Amino acid sequence: MERDRITPEGYDKEEEFFYRKNLELIEKARKKLDAERSATQQREQSKPHWMVCPKCGGTLREMTVKGVRVDQCGGCGGIFLDRGELDLLMRRSLPTAVTEGLKDLLKHIEPL
Repeated sequence: MERDRITPEGYDKEEEFFYRKNLELIEKARKKLDAERSATQQREQSKPHWMVCPKCGGTLREMTVKGVRVDQCGGCGGIFLDRGELDLLMRRSLPTAVTEGLKDLLKHIEPL
């Protein structure tokens, strides 16, 4: 009958199929966990330095200046800009001697 048609080879192939499927699922789960672990490590590593003033160690708070979000220290009052924010501020400002001087200065600085 039905049982007589199934050979030991059939069971071996079926077991191999599910074994391979399990390996694929395990590999996908491992990659997902590795990605989550990596993201968590990056978040944890940046925590001690996130929104901390590099000058005095005070807490930085975001504020908007001419439509650009900049960071200001609550302790020393320093203003800190992320990459590209100075360019945005200079584009939104009327050309003045200070901004023109900054533009000239920045032309000679090599990017990191």
